[in-house]
Amino acid sequence: MRSFFFSACLATTICTAMAIAQSPVAYVYVAEDTSDTTTTSPIAAYAASSDGSLTQIKGSPFTQVSGIMGGTNGTHFITVDMNGTTTHQYLHVYDVASDGVIGEEVSKQDLHEWCGSDGPAEFDHTGQYVYVLESQPCGGGYLSFALSKSGELTFKGSFVEGSSPFYSLPVFSGNDNFAYNFTPSADSQEPCPTNSFIGLGREGSGALENIGFSETDPTPPAGYQMFQQGLVTDDPTNHLASVIYSQDGLCGQNGFTPNALASYTVESNGDLVSTNTWENVAQLDGYLGSGAGIKLNAAGNILAVTVGAGIQFFHFNGAAPITPFAGTGIVGTSGDIDTMTWDNDNHLYALDGKSGRLYVYTATTTTAVEAPGSPYLPPNNCTSGGCWPQNLIVRRIP
Repeated sequence: MRSFFFSACLATTICTAMAIAQSPVAYVYVAEDTSDTTTTSPIAAYAASSDGSLTQIKGSPFTQVSGIMGGTNGTHFITVDMNGTTTHQYLHVYDVASDGVIGEEVSKQDLHEWCGSDGPAEFDHTGQYVYVLESQPCGGGYLSFALSKSGELTFKGSFVEGSSPFYSLPVFSGNDNFAYNFTPSADSQEPCPTNSFIGLGREGSGALENIGFSETDPTPPAGYQMFQQGLVTDDPTNHLASVIYSQDGLCGQNGFTPNALASYTVESNGDLVSTNTWENVAQLDGYLGSGAGIKLNAAGNILAVTVGAGIQFFHFNGAAPITPFAGTGIVGTSGDIDTMTWDNDNHLYALDGKSGRLYVYTATTTTAVEAPGSPYLPPNNCTSGGCWPQNLIVRRIP
């Protein structure tokens, strides 16, 4: 009897220890909207388990952080003050512990030394460089900074687009040598705005510069002209996925083709080449979602697109045509997904900008389902209501 009791206790102890020792597969940060654009309401932080369920970490929500979340490289966390009318507007750097806890501020840069910022910041894939969207009055472009291991920022350069300012941060190629975005364009013969790819090269210092590059697209049906929707995402092996469509006549007065997905290869000189044809591009099952998002997973083989009231999942095959998950269709009915991002364990985190709820999906190479506990409603410190999460950051754990 004593032996049985001892064995049972030992087994229980081992199982409990194993459960405690299980490490999170990611840390998820959600910031809520606020009327003061130089500060943010508390940041809710979660540890994600292997099944996609979330648990708030110690100290969450964090209140010492100011500005709008930009990203994390695992050791540091960046934010940007979004009020361009103040005399000082800062890019902030905070320490991040190995358990996901956001620490104290370690450095900051006054962006008004160069002009200011209309938008957020992001890391490149290496986590060594930070890029900030520059304000439109300054021409519209990007500020580049190097981030040291201790968290100090060093200004590396400013790229200004000029006549067609950017409205978002760029997407980097897998090797970080090139970055791509879209600029809206219209001329006297085409009064309806369209989007055009623009390519940037990265100097050895980390600064971005304009490059001349060519773009090879799928050929549209006879009589139609192809356009980009302005949505692009990258894989780790120098490929991009982009949403395209084509129209016949001025502003599509004679018809449109459905939105479709095209794959592109980033050549060694920065050229974009698609070998897809209009006959084999994957078409979306409905209209683009209100948030219009597109995001590849860390491995680069699963693509998520906001479609209708949910998300549609596709196989991404590098340069080959993109193909939809068979029999899956549109997953979820939240209706207002405006931010998506993946961890390294094939969990997709999707933020509903209207309800404030955070959805978690687990994807395999054949299916995508909502994870246990999803959706979550992050803590809201707004007393008058109407304050919903505005930003979502996921710290991937190798």
